[in-house]
Amino acid sequence: MTRRYWNINLEEMMEAGVHFGHGTRKWNPKMAPYISAKRKGIHITNLTRTARFLSEACDLVFDAASRGKQFLIVGTKNKAADSVEWAAIRARCHYVNKKWLGGMLTNWSTTETRLHKFRDLRMEQKTGRLNRLPKRDAAMLKRQLSRLQTYLGGIKYMTGVPDIVIIVDQHEEYTALRECITLGIPTICLTDTNCDPDLADISIPANDDAISSIRLILNKLVFAICEGALLPWKIIQLPHGELAAPTNDINTTVALALLTSVAYFYAGLTKKGLGYFGKYIQPTPILLPINILEDFTKPLSLSFRLFGNILADELVVVVLVSLVPLVVPIPVMLLGLFTSGIQALIFATLAAAYIGESMEGHH
Repeated sequence: MTRRYWNINLEEMMEAGVHFGHGTRKWNPKMAPYISAKRKGIHITNLTRTARFLSEACDLVFDAASRGKQFLIVGTKNKAADSVEWAAIRARCHYVNKKWLGGMLTNWSTTETRLHKFRDLRMEQKTGRLNRLPKRDAAMLKRQLSRLQTYLGGIKYMTGVPDIVIIVDQHEEYTALRECITLGIPTICLTDTNCDPDLADISIPANDDAISSIRLILNKLVFAICEGALLPWKIIQLPHGELAAPTNDINTTVALALLTSVAYFYAGLTKKGLGYFGKYIQPTPILLPINILEDFTKPLSLSFRLFGNILADELVVVVLVSLVPLVVPIPVMLLGLFTSGIQALIFATLAAAYIGESMEGHH
């Protein structure tokens, strides 16, 4: 597993209170290697170890997300519920933040049956079928739907047991942890000083009571999941060097336009000499600089319109790469290259006509 840099800052963790543990009377001796000191009857977690294991956890979820694995975040206590829901929605993974129902994973067939029932009731509510039932039956089904939404709302799209489970509080979610151990599902746990670090595959020694601490740890994990999920879309990259996209260097576009303008005036001066500027003083000499500037900027205006069209083509390709499978944008990219070539040909033709106009002496 490749190690990456996840911008884990010790000062940031201290500000979030990640280092605060439980009282010295409530601790697990197995957490001794992760404790650095005692302050006012409270154990202080070694943040260097925290940063190390958090980095390992980020590497694990990054690799798993890049392979399309499914995640489940579990945190049912009040302090963690909102943070768990926010993190799961951001990372587009499943979550449980109200109550862990016993056997949710080990008895997956029953959970799956409940999920089917939940989806059916939601569909009936959306289509308005519940409102057409007798009031008593409708009220009973709505209460059932509300209860299912509370306990299963975070896993309503889960089609099987998850590949990795992230647990916020080991003590609070001990049942969930035991089910993961039974099924052999890898787990990542926030372990406070009163927890057993040997139960989880990766234990992150951290304060699991402070909202800021929970949010910081989840934020790092969610960022790694999002980065890993985007990895498959980075396979198609724009070419570099001479084949690079025109929008990679706007200087080329401006240089071509300026070269066309210089060639335009050079052709006129070669043909007629200084008398070439006689047409610019019509109908009055005051308009001389304005007329010259107008002719000088025509190719520049044309080049920027061409640049905008090519940029729009590239943006279309980027959106398609982001929203659809990788196979589909390939012919679109070829079509975009063909379109860019046609536009470049049009620009060259207009530039040649522009210079030819100057040589013929027409305005």
